[in-house]
Formats: sequence, structure tokens, C-alpha cells
Amino acid sequence: MSTRRVTDESGNQMYQFDHGCQYISTPKTECFRKELEKWKERGWVQPWKGTFATVSAASTSSSDIELSIEEPSLDGKEKYVGYPAMNTVCENLLLQTKSEQTINVVTGKQARVVAAHSEAKTGQSPWQLYHKDELLGSYDWLVVTDRNSAQELRPDLADANVNMEFKKVNEHVQSVKSCTTMIAFDEPLPLPFDGLTFDYNSNKAVMKEEFKSLGWAARDSSKPGRSRNNESPECWVLQSNPEEALRLLELEELQGATLPQIREKIREQMVNDFIDCIPTLMAKSGCDDSKQVSTPKIVDSMGHRWGAAFPSFIKQELFKEMECQVFPEQQFVACGDYFGTYAARVEGTFLSGRAAAKEVLKCVGR
Repeated sequence: MSTRRVTDESGNQMYQFDHGCQYISTPKTECFRKELEKWKERGWVQPWKGTFATVSAASTSSSDIELSIEEPSLDGKEKYVGYPAMNTVCENLLLQTKSEQTINVVTGKQARVVAAHSEAKTGQSPWQLYHKDELLGSYDWLVVTDRNSAQELRPDLADANVNMEFKKVNEHVQSVKSCTTMIAFDEPLPLPFDGLTFDYNSNKAVMKEEFKSLGWAARDSSKPGRSRNNESPECWVLQSNPEEALRLLELEELQGATLPQIREKIREQMVNDFIDCIPTLMAKSGCDDSKQVSTPKIVDSMGHRWGAAFPSFIKQELFKEMECQVFPEQQFVACGDYFGTYAARVEGTFLSGRAAAKEVLKCVGR
């Protein structure tokens, strides 16, 4: 749940983009439904009452591109977003815990864990957390939420000597890469939807020819709390389809490239793909003047690479039946978006974190 904020020279926010998770789906479990209700009552989330559509290819001809506008949901299903930004939920959860004096929140650090002691022998906390050579603190339990921390080349757990069962996560879970581009237009785009899904399951060849890198497009400014006035730009977020993201990131010209160079290539490709398809989208949505449409001026755009956007399972059954991994003898627990029935969703991630917390409390006798 990420938000990119753009500020002026004085540090005042001009506009923002939700460039990670786009929304929270209607809860599938009673546990998460109750939690989401709390967030709503506290003003942390609100329903995104936008207009949503899907574009697909009905046959092997590009002339058979179809755009269907979703009817307002009548079955209670909604899309929720953080208010006034997606990362508001995370910020408020940390601030609430900090205000209760139960946690010390430190940001802007590159954490590295060292297995310092065996508590049973020394009576000292077994984990030390460092930022470079700066000791951030000693802790009784280590909680790891990033599945990529199990990778051999990751420095955060290189000196931690964590349980090898956790290290095996790489044998069963892979990470799906994703490319995102954020665009600010000086005027609203003349498109009749706020969120668009590109359905590559309909006819992959035709969809790739017509829409290339695009997998999702959202009028970010349509979300509650992202109100714009006549002087502020309209913000859009584009997300790639997984296959195109992999192709783009494996281009020969990007091998050995710096991160800024990779981001620039992503920005260039996705902006061009989106601008090129606007006349088609307008035509398929019934706009008669689609060929004469003038795309508003782009005042800002930036690309972003997500190296591990979603989990992809080789053997999902190994993680589907458990919500976290706990190793009491090491006082170490792993949780995250790859556990449980609802993996790769905000709900599944929440349930995994909650399960990990319960396991730790059980082990310490609370």
C-alpha cells in the first residue's frame, strides 16, 4: 500500500499517486470485515465509487475490441481505498500503536539483523537490528514480512542464521515483477471510466498488439480525498501486465542499467502505450469524436519498477493451509502476502500478520 507524493520547492504537496495496491476488495472473511469496519469508522478508508470498465478482444481481429462498463454493484461488493492515500492505513496503524507506547517506530533505515545471542544461555535478547554500523536495538523476537528476505543475496538476514525452513520459501514461491507509471495531465482525460482492466485472457495476441504493456489504468484523482481544483493536474496510474513487465525489464539495453535508467524506460514505454490507445478506448466507449480527441498536456510523469509485486506459487498448497511460519526455538516468525487462502491480497496479508502476532503472544505466555 504505497503512495508517491509530489511536492513543490517549498515542500508543499501538489499531487499524489497510489502506485502500488490500487484498492481493497470487499472482505471475504468475518475477521477482516470487522477490521475494515474499524478503519472506516476511524476515517482511514472510504469506498471508491468510481466507474469501472474492462477492455477485451472478442476475436482475432482488432476491430472486435470491446469495452464494457460495469454496472454499479448491487450485491454489496465495493472497492475501498485509504483516505486520503493508500498508505494512510499503514501510517495510522503505526501511529496508533506508537501513541499507546507499545512500539517504537523508526523509518528510513536499511535494517540488517544479527543473531547476537541464544537467550536460553545468556538471558539476553537474541536479535540485534543494525542500520549499517548503527545499533538500532536488541529484540526478543524477529518478525520478517518480506518473502524475498529468504534470498541468499539479501543482506538483511545474511548474519541472522534463521531457520532453513524459512530459506526454502524460494523453492515454492516466486516473485512477479511489475512496472508502474504515474502521469499528471493538466486537464481531465475524456474517458468515461475511472478504472480500466485490460483482459488478456480474451485474446492475448490482439490485446498485446493494441495495448502492449498495459494491464490496468486508474484515474487516481477520482478516489476520495484526492480532490483536484482547476489548477491541480489530473493524476493517472498505469500498471503493466506481468508478461510485458518481464519482457520490458529483460530488454538487452536495460541489462546493467541503473535504476533511474530502468525507470525512464518504463515511463517512456507505458506513457506512449497509453496515449496511443486513448482514441481506441474512446471509440469503443461510444464517443463519436474519438479521432479528433486532443490529449491534455502531460505536466509530469515517472516510472517505477516493482521487483516483487506479487507472489507466484510453484507449490501453493504448502502455504495455503498456514497463515504464518513460527520457529519458537529461534524466536522468529515469518508472515506476509504469500500465506493463506487469500494470498496476494490486502486481506490475506492482514490475516497473516494477525496470525503471527497471536503465535508470538502464545509463545511469551500472553
